[in-house]
Amino acid sequence: MNETRLDFLRHLIATPSPSGFEQPAQQLIREDLAPICDDVRTDVHGNVIAALNPSGTPRVMLTAHCDELGFIIRHINEEGFLYFSPIGGFDPSTLAGSRVLVHAPSGPLLGVIGRPAVHTISKDDRGKAPDLAELWIDIGVADKAEAQKLVPLGTVATRAAELERLRNDLVVSRALDNKSGIFTLIETMHALHARRNELKAGVFFASAVQEEVGLRGARTAAFSIDPLIAVAVDVTFTADHPGTSKRDLGDIKLNGGPVLTIGGHVNPRVYQLLVQTAEAAGLAWQIDVQASHTGTDADMIQVTRAGVATAVVSIPCRYMHTGSETVSLKDMAEISDLLTRFVLALDAHTNVIP
Repeated sequence: MNETRLDFLRHLIATPSPSGFEQPAQQLIREDLAPICDDVRTDVHGNVIAALNPSGTPRVMLTAHCDELGFIIRHINEEGFLYFSPIGGFDPSTLAGSRVLVHAPSGPLLGVIGRPAVHTISKDDRGKAPDLAELWIDIGVADKAEAQKLVPLGTVATRAAELERLRNDLVVSRALDNKSGIFTLIETMHALHARRNELKAGVFFASAVQEEVGLRGARTAAFSIDPLIAVAVDVTFTADHPGTSKRDLGDIKLNGGPVLTIGGHVNPRVYQLLVQTAEAAGLAWQIDVQASHTGTDADMIQVTRAGVATAVVSIPCRYMHTGSETVSLKDMAEISDLLTRFVLALDAHTNVIP
């Protein structure tokens, strides 16, 4: 991956997008896609939908959610400490002491999620995860009046962690769930644009909102796009670190390549097309077996209108829903390659009937 595109990923992650407050990130996505797409629009829900060769057949939707976990300020006490509600699913044990950015009208304010020092916690409560309702954000103000001038109720916050490189193509950050997925699809759209003379399908990219609070945006985007085929790109758990089980999660690892989901929420013909495409390209791939729902936007898309032939392609991710989610740039690049080849192979004769 060249440094220019890595800088774009870094900028995308640095741009806040808690569920329901995705507008800054969506603006960045629109600006990147506008020069290469035939049409870029934003619907009433906030989804960004971009089209390449929109009159082509079949209509294929490539989607990932752009929203991230966050916090919303619900109360300020007399000392100026900010109490919050979580946006999305947090493990409370990962929050105390975390630095956050409060995205105030005048600009981001650095804060820290406070908790009493371990020395002052009763022996019975030491080692227990705190109740989220008992945590607060300290922005260093003197009192409630100062805090209220800076932070209106309803202001959102995110963890302060941003993108950094580890070894072996790995990167770490907050919000790689699922900005790594959005970035992978943006790169796919750039690759398809470069080869659009080969494109027979109509391609519709959807940067979906509000996945973390109920798979909401992809549902309305799919209704609008009305695709025959849809591929959702998200992160998935790995079993390559302590405390995990290959028996429970499958043998999924970082740098192992695209993860393809098989199960009742995935169209079997689309799954086989993805497998065949990966193998023809010499790409290693991994399998995610889901007996029921996938937990991704594909679950909602599949039952939109008269039904959609859905698939899920996932990016392996360690430490999901923490401030240090870890993914591989190599896996992301291979998923983009796989999806580019997959879309270019689609034509009016593609059969998705099971």
